[in-house]
Amino acid sequence: MLAFLVDKLKKGFKTEEGLLLRADAKKGRFAEEINLDIYLRKGNRESLLLHAKLFLGRGHYREWIELFGLRREVYGKPFFGSKLESLILDLFAPHTGRLFVEYFEDLETARELKLGVPPPLSRLGFELAKRGFTYVRDWYIPEGLMEGGHKLQGEKTSDLEVQRRRIERLRRELEEFLKSSGNEEVKAIAIERFKIFESLWAQKSL
Repeated sequence: MLAFLVDKLKKGFKTEEGLLLRADAKKGRFAEEINLDIYLRKGNRESLLLHAKLFLGRGHYREWIELFGLRREVYGKPFFGSKLESLILDLFAPHTGRLFVEYFEDLETARELKLGVPPPLSRLGFELAKRGFTYVRDWYIPEGLMEGGHKLQGEKTSDLEVQRRRIERLRRELEEFLKSSGNEEVKAIAIERFKIFESLWAQKSL
């Protein structure tokens, strides 16, 4: 499946807005790894949109995809929360059970996580949750001058019992956040996202 995705990106295709999305592919550190530089072309202008690292899987090591270097703006328009961001996530999400997405430039997600919003209910985390990733982890852990990367990790599961436990765990995390936070606006957003998340997965469990 990942090989098909790489081929599609190398050939390039038009977005809904008529922009050309294409990628240059390079060999990674080992045979199963592919690096992609993804560009967006508007007329004669071409702008680097993001980088992607794809691991095709090997033995008992599962495949994964990492998206990083995402631009806050593309041709003067916001990227995060846009149709273009949805296109990128929709493009990669079906091809992996493990997806890492950097949020360094995503100010809304960064702010919500800093306020204590559970990762799956942050702006970006919720986008991953809607695409089947029932477990979302924040990899940013400040440690003085040694800091982890600003990225979320999404994990899928086909095990309904694991899915149920993840949702119950998220419910407890939300309850703890609601008790500790004094930001009513952010609390309301987190509650609404959880209701949608729970409803989506109740439907998929039937």
